[in-house]
Amino acid sequence: MVNWSLIPSSRTLVGCAVTLGLLVLAGCQAINPVSVDASFVKAPEFETNCPTVVAVLPIEDGSEGGAAARHLTFIRQEVNLQLVRERFYSATTENWVDASLMGADTPAESILAPVRLTALAKASRDDGVFAVRIEKWDESSLMADRFVYFEFSAAMVTNDGAQLWSGSIKGRVKAGGIGASPLGRDAAARSCAELAVRELLLRLPVHVGK
Repeated sequence: MVNWSLIPSSRTLVGCAVTLGLLVLAGCQAINPVSVDASFVKAPEFETNCPTVVAVLPIEDGSEGGAAARHLTFIRQEVNLQLVRERFYSATTENWVDASLMGADTPAESILAPVRLTALAKASRDDGVFAVRIEKWDESSLMADRFVYFEFSAAMVTNDGAQLWSGSIKGRVKAGGIGASPLGRDAAARSCAELAVRELLLRLPVHVGK
């Protein structure tokens, strides 16, 4: 004897199919964790003058109201780390860089101003310098949708002042990337900073020879 209660009805099967379809559609419509627009220029002599040891200058905060101020140290450390790990340059410690630049800086200008950047590069004890200015850092929706909206300007210059690479990148990044966001505002913001730095350095050519 057939136990009809164990056989799913057509209504149940249709319901399962609809649910499955919605899940698939939701997966297809997942929000992209990274959306950026970048514009960088590489000098023709980049390959011949590519520095090996790069000094990462202190990050300049040009964000409205100093919104990025509490992340400047972390972002500088992250640039140092990713220059080595992802782009195969060698980096020096922040203390070494800061000591070598003592007395050479003119902070009245932007760190990316040609005169100031050239002076810093020539004062450096390394093969070149890498400068970053934060133009925008907006965490206003971080706790709602886990996104930070940012804009960075950056440049790489040899120790004789020749500019090899420069430009800007802007967009939004989601804390945790495609995974779950870290808990807490600071942890989520640092996750976004790490992703923003990664997007910036993806536009920098890898060290020549790699």
